[in-house]
Amino acid sequence: MNRQEIIQTLTSTQPKLSIGTLTTDDQAGAIEILEAAEIKFLHVDVMDGKIWPKETVGPDFVASLETKLIKDIHLLIDQPDEHIPAFAAAGAGAISFSVEYTPDIGKSLSLIEEAGEHILRGVSLNPSTSLEAIKPYLEQIDLVILLAIGPETGKETFFDTLPAKIEQLRAWKPGILITLDGAVKKNNVGEVAAMGPDFIATGSAVFDGNDAAANIREMEASIAASS
Repeated sequence: MNRQEIIQTLTSTQPKLSIGTLTTDDQAGAIEILEAAEIKFLHVDVMDGKIWPKETVGPDFVASLETKLIKDIHLLIDQPDEHIPAFAAAGAGAISFSVEYTPDIGKSLSLIEEAGEHILRGVSLNPSTSLEAIKPYLEQIDLVILLAIGPETGKETFFDTLPAKIEQLRAWKPGILITLDGAVKKNNVGEVAAMGPDFIATGSAVFDGNDAAANIREMEASIAASS
């Protein structure tokens, strides 16, 4: 499928979960749970220790994930252009990069586009970054990840800024996919869903050492109740 066809399969009347599995050691088992729950996006946060004080995974890890889920690669790294081709080759179905850390947003989006017509082109914005930064590139953008917490915010969250950003993005480009990411938990996922995103990224709230499948059901029930 091309990008537009993929976007059509992802469009829904209510937000869906995009779930990361990095907080569990059993990747195969975690993916099996996500597939059984009919989750669409397998969210992978890639950090290099330069922007966020943490290092996570690279292309080899992404390539090792055997799944039919869309590998939703979130590059929270410096100089993403150097890494986009490798993650595309590793099987990414969507690649989003932090606009704050690339010298040329248009070039980075073009690199994703050139990597394959099946890969969604995404950008990620820190809470303090204005939407004006991406407005000139909207025709090239399929997916926007809006962060509620950033490397510069400490533990402070900025959920209150997100509804206006979602409304503005919808006005500019009605068909764009929007993910809200950062500090999403079981007790606030309904509130986040009410803001109207297409996807809500989470990970540790699902794989918290308890029953991951039950956690997904609980979060999806909260999302449904908020819609």
